[in-house]
Amino acid sequence: MPTIKHTPKASKPSTKTSNTTAAKARAKVRKPAVAERAEVTTPVAVPSITQAATPPPAAPAATPAPAAPAPASPPAATSNAASAGSSGAADTSVAAPPQVTIPGVPANFVPANPADLRGFHALASEVAAVPDALAELQGFSNYGAVFGITAPDVGQLTQRLSVAYDWTMLLSQTTAWYKYAKSQQGLAWKDALLLLDALKAPFSLASTANPALLSQYPAIARLLGAQAVVAKRAAASRAKTKKAAATSAAEAEATAEATPTPAAAAAPAAGQASGAAAAPVAAARVVTVTG
Repeated sequence: MPTIKHTPKASKPSTKTSNTTAAKARAKVRKPAVAERAEVTTPVAVPSITQAATPPPAAPAATPAPAAPAPASPPAATSNAASAGSSGAADTSVAAPPQVTIPGVPANFVPANPADLRGFHALASEVAAVPDALAELQGFSNYGAVFGITAPDVGQLTQRLSVAYDWTMLLSQTTAWYKYAKSQQGLAWKDALLLLDALKAPFSLASTANPALLSQYPAIARLLGAQAVVAKRAAASRAKTKKAAATSAAEAEATAEATPTPAAAAAPAAGQASGAAAAPVAAARVVTVTG
């Protein structure tokens, strides 16, 4: 009998794996937002343009916030008394933040729905071209003849372009300032927590010997024991969750044991069905008819 050899087929690559890899690759090469890549410049000043059509009144552009200071090396703060007395070196911790006046958000502000802005995000190249385009529009003598009567009023166009550009510059400045402030906040808390860690053990020993310190300095007690309290709450929460899961598993097991198996329940039914079928056979009579 001839022997037939089967050649194994090449395994088909997983579509799910390839899609996941492609998604990760796209996430890695995603460009930041336009506001983060836009070059921060001063707002564009748009002079008044007299045209046949008067532009409708528009909401005034928001005054841009002061430009974020360059995150250069911060000046040395006031020397810490303890460290200066022991080592004599200047304190190189993070300096205090500058006095910044941040305007408040209007009371009737409602965030825009992202679905309404879909397809209306400016490209970085468009934002970069706005200052030069505004200058060219101001000297466009035959604007109406080139673009026709259906073109928007040049005054309204320049005003809206200027407002959009100013908001982009303000967002770019705010983003840069946010990154700087977030970095300084992390460094400042690192400096503070390093000093607080040196106080925890002595305060714990002192409060053990004299419990009155806890009521005399409650804020310091909370400050030095905040992490311990959070850890204790987290441990209690995990224990509660584990206990609830064990209780649910025990209840499910007890319910499964109390429920009769389908085979045991079906056996009597099968016997009853066979007895009922045999009864008519036994009771049948033979009738002979003679003519």
